[in-house]
Amino acid sequence: MSTSISTTPKERKLGFRVLFLGMFAIGTGQTLFIAVLPPYARGLGLSTTEIGLIFSLSALGWMFMSPFWGRKSDYVGRKSIILLGLFIYSITTILMGIEFKLYDDGLFGLSSLFILLIITRAFFGFLGSGSHSASMAYVADRTTEKERSGVMALMGSAFAVSGIIGPALASQAILLGPLVPYFLFGSITGLIAILIWIFLPEKTKPSIPAKVHEVRLTAFDPRILTFIAMGFFISQTQAIIMQLLAMYLQDKFSYTIIEATFYTGRVLILMGVATFVVQFFIIRRISPTPGSLLRAGSIFSILALLAFIFSSNLYFMSIALAIYGIGGALMGPGLFTGVSLAVGKDEQGAAAGILVSAYAAGFVINPITGMKLFDLAPDYPYYLGIILMALCLIISIMDKRLNKEVDYDEDIDHSGHAV
Repeated sequence: MSTSISTTPKERKLGFRVLFLGMFAIGTGQTLFIAVLPPYARGLGLSTTEIGLIFSLSALGWMFMSPFWGRKSDYVGRKSIILLGLFIYSITTILMGIEFKLYDDGLFGLSSLFILLIITRAFFGFLGSGSHSASMAYVADRTTEKERSGVMALMGSAFAVSGIIGPALASQAILLGPLVPYFLFGSITGLIAILIWIFLPEKTKPSIPAKVHEVRLTAFDPRILTFIAMGFFISQTQAIIMQLLAMYLQDKFSYTIIEATFYTGRVLILMGVATFVVQFFIIRRISPTPGSLLRAGSIFSILALLAFIFSSNLYFMSIALAIYGIGGALMGPGLFTGVSLAVGKDEQGAAAGILVSAYAAGFVINPITGMKLFDLAPDYPYYLGIILMALCLIISIMDKRLNKEVDYDEDIDHSGHAV
């Protein structure tokens, strides 16, 4: 990017703090749909496949539109795209609560509810998918290469915090009523979007040179193809765990809807604590290379999935997913740091958008693969996750670019902020 992004240390610290809240809002929203939606929708009579479609339509929007919004942020600035995504998420989450309430009141049938949920989630996916990629590009704009993995980990720890607070809020809010979490989480996200609107500093808009209009970054660019492939494998594994966990607990332990939601929330809290500790207290202090993060994360994830499959009770299952949380805590910053270092400054938004698109693709594919395997046997999807993590480990070992030390970018001063 040809723009000179002038940011004082005080402004940069404020920016990262409010951006942390934005990442928290996005992550909290994901825990809502993971913990609350599957058992509740299943109790209403929707099939596993229909629940999977509700997830996948949203993810499809993310997959197709994240690169668009990422590139758009390279032109119009990061802040406006971040705000659009958060406000759309707030509106659509509250709207889903209203749709469920109208169904409960008997104003329309189950098939109409299913169509409305599909439309609402698709609307969020297509219009609200830019927040994550624009946020990562905002970080890349304002960090040196050497410190980037640490700051990316800090942003990632916002998801870990949401994984702690989100399930706790959801499991308590649902005791007040099964639809309370939708209105609560939608309102919280709206408030956070207002705070970002007021406090996120962005003095300058990107100024893109003419050559950027001629060559558009794609997922098949050899500079980022490795990261895109691993992003898809990681997200497919995450989708298996996130989308199936509540139903897995229902089938394995014969839990009711309320019990499945409650215990899913508790397991996700433990996983979030593990992720937060690693990202906030470890990675951001040692700034490791992308390759070391990806290799270690793959190993932790493989061991965790094996332990999960052979767990005989919820206690051991929770420990296994805490270990998986460690693996995810390592791999996420490794991917986003690696892809940001692989491209130029004028491609940060596009690269982040494409990587988010690869993440979304895993959630699109999971209803076709993971949920179908779940119908055959609940453990089968987790074996698929082991295979995918093994592929990530192989790629991270073979790709020599991931093993080089990170140097300072020549266009960024060593005081810790972009010039």
